[in-house]
Amino acid sequence: MTAEILQDIWKAQALYDAGDWDACEPVIRRLLKAGLTQPLTYDALGSVAQFQGRMDVAIECFRKALSVDPGYVEARNRIIMILDALPDTSPAQAARERAKWWTHHGADRYARRRPSLVDRDPSRPIRVGYVSADFQFHSAATVFHRIVTEHSEDVVPYLYSSTPYSKYDPITNTYRAMPGWRDVVEWPDVLMAEKIRDDKIDILVDLSNFTANNRLGVFAYRPAPIQLTGFGYALATGFPCFDGVLTDRVVTPPGTTEGEPPVYLPSVIDYQGTEGLPEANPLPCLTERPTFGVFQRSLKINAQGIRLWARILERLPEARLIMKSHYSPSLQAWIREHFGAQSAQVEIRGATSSYEHKLMYAEIDLSLDTFPQTAGVSGCDGFYMGVPMVTLIGDRAIQRTSASLLTNLGLEDFIATTEDEYVDKAVECVTTRRNDLAALRQTLRATLVASPICNGYTAAVEAVYRDLWKAHCAKPVSVSDMAFRLKEALAS
Repeated sequence: MTAEILQDIWKAQALYDAGDWDACEPVIRRLLKAGLTQPLTYDALGSVAQFQGRMDVAIECFRKALSVDPGYVEARNRIIMILDALPDTSPAQAARERAKWWTHHGADRYARRRPSLVDRDPSRPIRVGYVSADFQFHSAATVFHRIVTEHSEDVVPYLYSSTPYSKYDPITNTYRAMPGWRDVVEWPDVLMAEKIRDDKIDILVDLSNFTANNRLGVFAYRPAPIQLTGFGYALATGFPCFDGVLTDRVVTPPGTTEGEPPVYLPSVIDYQGTEGLPEANPLPCLTERPTFGVFQRSLKINAQGIRLWARILERLPEARLIMKSHYSPSLQAWIREHFGAQSAQVEIRGATSSYEHKLMYAEIDLSLDTFPQTAGVSGCDGFYMGVPMVTLIGDRAIQRTSASLLTNLGLEDFIATTEDEYVDKAVECVTTRRNDLAALRQTLRATLVASPICNGYTAAVEAVYRDLWKAHCAKPVSVSDMAFRLKEALAS
């Protein structure tokens, strides 16, 4: 390997870590041209393209990584998440990609699964294992932090962390202080599965799904009698190793499923507001021009959404739209190009601290939800600051999270079922309904805090766990399980 190649490797890593996607891309392409055609190189280029908003290029790169190494699971995870967020992805297409994941990374392990030897006492404290790569300050952890850390004596939590050491922060330390903390970052999946068996976990909960550094491969070994996925990326996997996906009745209506059976909670996510934030300010458009907000990451931005936002701005030439996230210069140019004549009404701001991010809702009258992947924690951040959203509901679970949150808040009239209705509702909110919007702004935080999204969530989760555990204990032990228990007893 030449000195030039080594220098480019170092440079690409530095630019990637700095989030300078546009400068990083040509360096990675030089490495590919120089012969570094490993899966990791294609993966890096695909990730850069994703941050630039070029999802078609990203998928192409990830598929090239898989053509070199079909076992490169990271690329398959990224393909699934991108396709989930694209408007043209059908449920069948999303299911096919998940089936490919299982074929290449899960089926063989599942074939070697064996029963878990735990005491079937329906009334004892339940040993619950949580598996996550996000035991840190992170939007996913915002959802599950209180659940994991505030269990009653009915639940004994164990935390299996694949959180990279570079991501450790003060929030990580709150988890590490718990008796059940397990650092498994560098553990192979099979060894981690054995540790879970040794801990005699009753219910094992995946908090990462297909997101970075997940440990889905561990679940394929079936180390616990009950296995669930939810909270962090609350979509079904379709994998036979899971007994259910934690969801609610709006995200997954009764009679529908996209994989494993739905396990219903009052809300698809839990939310805890940030202390020290000011109360909601008066509605800006009462005295100034209307201001809409889209505070979402690049993966959720697509041409179809921009087209609708442009229609809203065309109806209201005096209005503006503030878009905010870490958007590369090339993505910003792409966004402005797709807004066309309405581009002058769009203001794009960069990423800030989480606290400053939430303060900026003071400038926003109404959030415009992204689709098909709708808001989750970001939507709750807006609610907490008094800012509701207009959302476009769809048939896929990923299109219904915002609708779930709005339903829990009694704000069903902010849910649109067609694109035209979405545009009309957004326009009406800041014109003919702005007095209603002004009144809502002053009460929305209190409504949120009192709702099932914030209030009593851990108790609801524990009740679900108890019901699942009782149902498991009531099931007869299978012949194969009895044979395995006898074999283990004789061996000991």
